[in-house]
Amino acid sequence: MKNEEVVRLYDLYANDLYRLALSYLGSKQDAEDVVQDVYLKLLNKVFSLKSDCEKTYLMKMTANRCKNMLSSSAYKTGVDLETASAEIACFYELTDHDKDVYEALMAIDDSVRVPIYLFYYEGYQYNEIAKILNLSDSAVAMRIKRGKEHLKEKLERLS
Repeated sequence: MKNEEVVRLYDLYANDLYRLALSYLGSKQDAEDVVQDVYLKLLNKVFSLKSDCEKTYLMKMTANRCKNMLSSSAYKTGVDLETASAEIACFYELTDHDKDVYEALMAIDDSVRVPIYLFYYEGYQYNEIAKILNLSDSAVAMRIKRGKEHLKEKLERLS
């Protein structure tokens, strides 16, 4: 892929990829590493992306890279929720309630957190999330339903 094309994609989608990686990993530095890895891999690719598939393809690459990082033995365990919340707050002006919701979201299991994040924070539809995460549409719907139940429980404990 040409450098100019990669720069264009970076300008368009780097912040979205960063937020997705941050929601997976909870670490600013790790999220930055993942985004950097994704764009470095693009430089080595010989194909071009269709304009209507660019973001989905990049989100899928980012999700896969995050999963690889999380499963690697070298990855540190534990997530600094305060740092992650502060990082997300840089992109959005969050109210106290929004911060509580985000912190509760970061505290639930990855399998339900990521679909919820992609649906509510990034605005993806179920079928798009299914493609990004290699799941069926019904699995995405069930994970979002379960995730909302977990969030409700955590938020009720905070109240």
